[in-house]
Amino acid sequence: MTNLHSPMQQHKLQNYNSARGAEAYKADYRNKLHRKWSDKRERALLESYFLELAQLGIGPAESILDLPCGHGRLSGLLKQHCRDLIEADWSYTMVSLNQRDHGRDGRSYCRASALEIPLPDRSVDVAVSFRLSHHLESQQLREQHLHELFRVARKAVIVTWFSASSLKNVLRQVRVKLVGKKPKNVLRNARVREVAEQDGFVQKQAKPLFRIGSGHVLGLFVRR
Repeated sequence: MTNLHSPMQQHKLQNYNSARGAEAYKADYRNKLHRKWSDKRERALLESYFLELAQLGIGPAESILDLPCGHGRLSGLLKQHCRDLIEADWSYTMVSLNQRDHGRDGRSYCRASALEIPLPDRSVDVAVSFRLSHHLESQQLREQHLHELFRVARKAVIVTWFSASSLKNVLRQVRVKLVGKKPKNVLRNARVREVAEQDGFVQKQAKPLFRIGSGHVLGLFVRR
């Protein structure tokens, strides 16, 4: 795995892979109010999606891939819905921190790029990817990320992306034109559905994290 497949800019990757950066990211979810709110909302949506999968006869899962897993923020919740949880991240430090905190009870750990997942086709029941898409610098890479998730998932994919039609992105576009602010790395929901359909999946849900204050959408897809 080379830097060609790295999902973020080099300086961001260096910080994310450092002990200081990993611990700071973990602390954010303990100390920052907006992180606590988003974490609570993500967990609620995630639980509702697993309930929907169960109602569709998909679950509990034999295996779930969590990529990027970070320090294991969602590890406990995901483990409740599967027998085997694969925790994967580009950052060695994040993977090590996750393993230190959560152990190996029904969990395995590996370093991996979400753009080149080192797993065979349809090798996990559910692939989960939170808060990565908006770090990928091009439309091509954001779509490649989706294709990889759909490739390795046997039954379902749960993934976030930054919506091009969100209020937060509309406001950012105004600032781009007025003051030269950098554009957000976005995806259009219609295009996400197209990519899913190309890979044999149907979109079941696409709910915003928050309608005001966040442009992130959490999508649920199941294989046809």
